Amino acid sequence: METCITCWYLPNHPRWYDEGIRHTLNEIRAAGFTHVNWNPDAGYSYVYATSEMDFIARMLDDAGLRAWCVHGSHGKNGVTEVGGGMMETRKDFLSSHEWQRQAGLDLIRNRLAFAARIGSPSVVMHVDLDETELRDPAAHAAFYDRFHRSFDEIAEDCLRTGVKIAVENLNGAPIERSLEMFGKLFEQHSADTVGLCYDCGHAELSEPGQFRILENHGDRLIATHLHDNRSVRDDHLLPGDGDIDFDRLIRLIAATDYAAPLTFETPHRAHGMGYSLGDAAFFERAQSRIAPLEKKLAELRAKGATS
Repeated sequence: METCITCWYLPNHPRWYDEGIRHTLNEIRAAGFTHVNWNPDAGYSYVYATSEMDFIARMLDDAGLRAWCVHGSHGKNGVTEVGGGMMETRKDFLSSHEWQRQAGLDLIRNRLAFAARIGSPSVVMHVDLDETELRDPAAHAAFYDRFHRSFDEIAEDCLRTGVKIAVENLNGAPIERSLEMFGKLFEQHSADTVGLCYDCGHAELSEPGQFRILENHGDRLIATHLHDNRSVRDDHLLPGDGDIDFDRLIRLIAATDYAAPLTFETPHRAHGMGYSLGDAAFFERAQSRIAPLEKKLAELRAKGATS
């Protein structure tokens, strides 16, 4: 059975980008996982060199793992190479400054090339929605003008690389804003280039107990970020350690055309385990929670196919 978990970087390791990640990949494979969601550098404005892409592809091959998703970057992260606690925003594909918007698109192109090199079918992207900005009609119109232009301009790169952009639902704005954004996105942009990354933890914080984004847009589901929480914080817990109804969630996913495996975004640091050198016990525990959900998904689809 194929199962997928997120590969996180190990910031306490002096060479987290090669020896540290290689250690984690080996632990993930030893626990029985077959695929990874590549998360190092998510949010950063760091640009991968071709030599790095080749090296990461070799690390995955050596570990016997396949890439199922890459977490892309909208150029915004609280940890920055600039220093001084500033937010790095120089590459932002939704910026009102044209040079900055173009730089953001170049950053996405870099991640599309990386995803293609390691065999990932999608790059997950965040779209930040500023509720204060969007209340103003003129600012609302200007935002969606930039939004549509950016997705139009990146479409050719998606088609050329064969990698789709999966836009992730966030919880920083009211749920109605997210529903509006996905409605506009999928109405105007092709399923050949863009789809939905459903993050059930973010959905739980936006609208506890509800799955409206998945229910409304399951036909565009191409990536998942699955994890649990207690409806208060974005805890990124393993399924069953929080309040999310995974039985209902798997049933909703089973009704879509989403191609398994599911991707789980659950870092071992969220479970109080040491992670300077990774934690094999965590990955083993994660596999014991995730494999039954993959089995349930397959069983539901088999029943649906014969009913």
